[in-house]
Amino acid sequence: STNYVNAFWDGTRMTYGDGNATYKPLTSMDIAAHEVTHGLTSKTANLVYSYESGAMKEGFSDIFGTAIEFYNGVNADWLIGEDIGAAFRSMSNPNAYNQPDTYLGTLWYTGTGDNGGVHYNSGVLNYWFYLLSVGGSGTNDIGDAYNVTGLGIDKAADIAYRNLTVYLSSSSNYADARAGSIQSAVDLYGAGSVEVIAVTDAWYAVGVGAAYNPNS
Repeated sequence: STNYVNAFWDGTRMTYGDGNATYKPLTSMDIAAHEVTHGLTSKTANLVYSYESGAMKEGFSDIFGTAIEFYNGVNADWLIGEDIGAAFRSMSNPNAYNQPDTYLGTLWYTGTGDNGGVHYNSGVLNYWFYLLSVGGSGTNDIGDAYNVTGLGIDKAADIAYRNLTVYLSSSSNYADARAGSIQSAVDLYGAGSVEVIAVTDAWYAVGVGAAYNPNS
């Protein structure tokens, strides 16, 4: 079509809109990689596109859209879609785009629109990945003080990829994503490793599960 500000994976192929007066064609590196990841997800975890599983589906696409942008060094940052005229989302500050950074937190979407908030509640997974990559500290929406040691985006992406392709299934939710990513870190780096600690503490930071406890 014309003046089409969207891009999507339809189950077989990727489609990219031509944009409009505000947005250039939707073919930037992060958007293209986002759509490729939807294809990957459909062939692996096959997450259902609604509510928590759908939010995670969007989140994983943002994760690998951003990871590939950093890998290629093409205007690499933590924004989604900024290269076509204006960003749609921020992984480093989801709240800036009306997305939650905490599970069931202040901006958590509870309605039925947007397939149960798939483009809103993806902010939780996005912020988890950001913290896992670069680290950070603070207090989340539910009053938990956190401190996460960043692993770098390559290790974070390896853990996220193994989780998506090995441990998650169509109806997985955020609790499942936490369990799968911790196991992925164990698989890749060993039990009790700094990577396992960081993954666990990053989930605690976004309100999913407890902080790392070596005795648990």
